[in-house]
Amino acid sequence: MQKELTTLFTGRQLISLGTVMSTNSYLADLLKMRMMPEGTLLKASVQSAGRGQGDSRWFSEKGKNMLLSFAFYPSFLDVKDIFLLNKAYSLGIFDYTFHLLGEKVKVKWPNDIYWENKKICGILVENQINSSSVNQSILGIGLNLNQDTFPDHLTQAVSVCQILGKELLLEQEIFSLCNFIEYRYLQLKRGEFDALNSDYLKVLYRFEEWFPYTSNGENFEGKITGIDQHGRLTLERKDGRIQHFETKEIQFV
Repeated sequence: MQKELTTLFTGRQLISLGTVMSTNSYLADLLKMRMMPEGTLLKASVQSAGRGQGDSRWFSEKGKNMLLSFAFYPSFLDVKDIFLLNKAYSLGIFDYTFHLLGEKVKVKWPNDIYWENKKICGILVENQINSSSVNQSILGIGLNLNQDTFPDHLTQAVSVCQILGKELLLEQEIFSLCNFIEYRYLQLKRGEFDALNSDYLKVLYRFEEWFPYTSNGENFEGKITGIDQHGRLTLERKDGRIQHFETKEIQFV
């Protein structure tokens, strides 16, 4: 795919900032003041308090990585199907990363992107819903593109630059990412849920393999067998029990 913006709407409206606390928080505040076109992209050079799932924080040197937030309005999606947004977004980012790095890229539930056993991208999805549909969705992305070193405590972090041994042009790569995200978002809008569900499982980290996990202080071996409709991780244990876990209820060991 050519590294130019060929989308219908994703990234067409662009807001570029220097330093912000969080691109998701900044975009959410803007959307409270005025409606913006679907696919509006806010990008920053630095996040002073970048957020991940729960209490997680995101590290990035100035101007080296993708620090992005997109605004979408998926009112076509029923609230009961809301985790399909995570799947579509994750697959779009997976597709982009896969085209650069190949077979070792996986989606780690609920929505991180891994290369081998290291994290290359964190995703934060924040939705605004009414009783029946999703009014607004902010997709936040922190993708390690040109980061060449990480703090010692981030032992599981890796970047595209480290893997390929070269830096890439940030602006071109953002355009490329927009193309991949829009493809999956339009797939969702067309109601191709089965394809999204199938594709997500095909690239899911540790799917159908036995690995150690921790939950509520208990260590055990489990096998990921799927994701239920509510977005919970479905795990089979050695004794045959099937359990479902919300985000942060289980840790990958």
